[in-house]
Amino acid sequence: MKNLIAGGYEGEIIPVNADCDTVQGLPCLASVMDIGHEVDLALIASPARDVPGIIRDCGEVGIHNAIVLSSGFGEVDNAGKRYEDELREVAKRAGVRFMGPNCVGLVRPWAKMNATFLRESPPKGRLALISQSGALCAAIADWAGPHHLGFSALASLGNSTDIDFGEMLQYLASDPHTDAILLYVEGVRVAASFISALRYAARLKPVIVLKSGRHAASDEAAHTHTGALIGSDAVFDAVLERTGAVRAMTFGQLFAAAEILSSTKKATGNRLAIIANGGGAGVLAADRAADLTVDLAHIAPETAAALATVLPARATHHNPVDVLGDAGPEAYAAAVKAVYADPENDGLLVMLTPQAMTDPTAVAQAVVEALPKKRKKPVLACWMGEGVVAEGRRVLSSNGVADFISPERAVEAFSYLAKHHRNRQMALQTLRPLSPENAPDLDGARMIVEAVLSEDRETLSDIESKALLKAFRIPTNLTVECATAAEALVAAQTVGFPVAMKIASPDITHKSDVGGVRVGINDPAEVKRAFRDICDRVKRERPSARIRGITVEAMAGIDAPRELVIGVSRDAVFGPTILFGAGGTAVEVLNDAAVALPPLNAVLSDRLIAKTRMSKMLDAFRDKPAADRRGVTNVLRRISSLVSELPEVVEMDINPLLAGSNGVMVVDARVRVARPPAKDGHYDHMAIHPYPRHLVTLDHLSDGTPLTIRPIRPEDAKSEQDFVKALSDESRMFRFMGVVNELSPEMLVQFTQIDYRREMALVAMAEIDGREVQCGVARYVINPDNRSAEFAIVVGDQVKKQGIGTRLMKALFRAARDHELTVIEGTVLRNNSAMLKLMSDLGFSVRGDPDDHDIVIVERRL
Repeated sequence: MKNLIAGGYEGEIIPVNADCDTVQGLPCLASVMDIGHEVDLALIASPARDVPGIIRDCGEVGIHNAIVLSSGFGEVDNAGKRYEDELREVAKRAGVRFMGPNCVGLVRPWAKMNATFLRESPPKGRLALISQSGALCAAIADWAGPHHLGFSALASLGNSTDIDFGEMLQYLASDPHTDAILLYVEGVRVAASFISALRYAARLKPVIVLKSGRHAASDEAAHTHTGALIGSDAVFDAVLERTGAVRAMTFGQLFAAAEILSSTKKATGNRLAIIANGGGAGVLAADRAADLTVDLAHIAPETAAALATVLPARATHHNPVDVLGDAGPEAYAAAVKAVYADPENDGLLVMLTPQAMTDPTAVAQAVVEALPKKRKKPVLACWMGEGVVAEGRRVLSSNGVADFISPERAVEAFSYLAKHHRNRQMALQTLRPLSPENAPDLDGARMIVEAVLSEDRETLSDIESKALLKAFRIPTNLTVECATAAEALVAAQTVGFPVAMKIASPDITHKSDVGGVRVGINDPAEVKRAFRDICDRVKRERPSARIRGITVEAMAGIDAPRELVIGVSRDAVFGPTILFGAGGTAVEVLNDAAVALPPLNAVLSDRLIAKTRMSKMLDAFRDKPAADRRGVTNVLRRISSLVSELPEVVEMDINPLLAGSNGVMVVDARVRVARPPAKDGHYDHMAIHPYPRHLVTLDHLSDGTPLTIRPIRPEDAKSEQDFVKALSDESRMFRFMGVVNELSPEMLVQFTQIDYRREMALVAMAEIDGREVQCGVARYVINPDNRSAEFAIVVGDQVKKQGIGTRLMKALFRAARDHELTVIEGTVLRNNSAMLKLMSDLGFSVRGDPDDHDIVIVERRL
């Protein structure tokens, strides 16, 4: 109450408490039932046991938004968890959305609303913070003012029982007062919405994430704090890589990110120039830059020549630029002006160490005056020390130059901007069209899995595992299971010598560990001996193991093979993950692996491989030819498809996958399955929605031309660009309601790299002269209410009046119903008579736009 009043909140504030007549000088009501008029927000600070009832009352009087500050819920004990469960259910029935519980509230400085119990109110600015920790909110609020740091929003989620990161990010991504977003994450409750919103936000603005719980002890502490699950730290890194957000590893680094983002929106590259008045300071900064893969910028010859005319002869004119210890304001100003103007760098760090002949405040003022008023690249400062540099720091930060106490923090801050730029550039890369490949045998694969589950088994046999992989067109060697030595002999003759023989037991995962593998067997007698020796050895090593016999396998025949491992597991929060690395019996010792979230395409698969040391082993070296890297990439993509389409697959271990110059082959695989929850939809097990194959339909045009209507893919970038270029000026005007000759790189990414959970785009592809040609596209984006969507459609001029528009719209209706939408709406130019007729034929209602006479609003219930 005190914060709301002191902050100058301009709306009405109504205290409600049955035991008080006034609060903070305002008249107090006994119940929300007594208010009698519309209220926008309820702030609740009552014991946990009372909160569900208060929420129920709020719903009855039409208060649909609340912030629950109270603690004592699931973060405390089982009784608190029951209160939290009740709160969730009551709020859902009452139609009340709420933040919290166990939070400090929400600050919106631009609205003069401080609805928190923080000691300090952060000043107005363009940086947003979303935190699950109230303590972190308090620390940043206290730190903000002295560092000239302003906020557009400061939101404490607490237990995030209802409103979570996803909805907050979705709002702030399009908030005109917010230029950058900081997140403090202790746990994620709804992985799909978290990733979806984070991807959306990071495409538009820098997003920096600090996640706690990187180790087991801190994981337990965070879980106790919020009741949310953390998941694997390596998987969380993989999540951020897919979204484009940048990770801070420490609280200090998050402060550094806040400092730089409050003064600078973005960098345009990774090249940093450094100016210092001492070699040691510059070297410290350069070392940290190398740690973070920040490039030290090359000083252009013209810049070096300019520096030579204004600095002493002993000064260095390369990067880091050393202006020497006795440099005064004039020398600093000249150096800053010259280096800032150099096009060879993307950012500038100016450093000062206080020496007897140095005036830190005067130098700070000179640096500020040397810089242009509107800066096109980030400028950072590090006035090292404390007492004599304090006023200089104040001058810098109050004039929009981010100031840091150490060289390392300054370089880390620049690295966040550089990483954000790199992530955006990677996102703008358009993928090459897909090469034709055999579609997986989904029906066959599902039959294999269902047969195992129907027998109450969870582990597939070697033969079943390889049959499942073959259904997804993954190359495996021929394998035969044999119960006797005689059967093994026949199998060896059938598959052809030489062969490998392995123990067949559902209880033994690592066969080599118990002497259960022999390779390179070349004759019938050796087959019989190997059968007996393997069985006897395994019985001694694992007397309780069930032994079904021996598998006889053809040797892989891979030239210069590298042993790789591909694994699939389920993260507690983010679902299926894919591991790639060095394989073989020493896989744990080598510890060379990287993790990614499916679905994977060719580019993402290549990036996963590149993160391992094994990546270089796939290249040619010494007497070994290069391995089939594309074959490895294809296996990763097909494994991704397998785990996307088969929610029953919870674990997989392919070790080894052999890769050589003549191809790749799986020689050993283990798969574990389980029935998914009955309530789950087809892709509910996936944190990132995979390509929705079930929406692909095959048809024909009236002249017999084959027509495919399917969801758009990132690989469709070229066909989408060609399609838009080929449209007539009138068609482009009708579609974009403005002059658009071709799609910009940003638009192309936005239109083709879509999030299938929050939008859909369907393309009509006609087979013309043996190749697919795009002849239409329809799309929608789901509105914030999650019940309606806004759509757009355009059909190529050469194929109009063949029913393509009708087919696209009907396919769009089916997709919208999959999203459980109830209404689809759009805007049409009033003079687009053909589109208005199509809308009428499809049952849309039509009404004029009250704000624009030239636009018509069309709407249809689904």
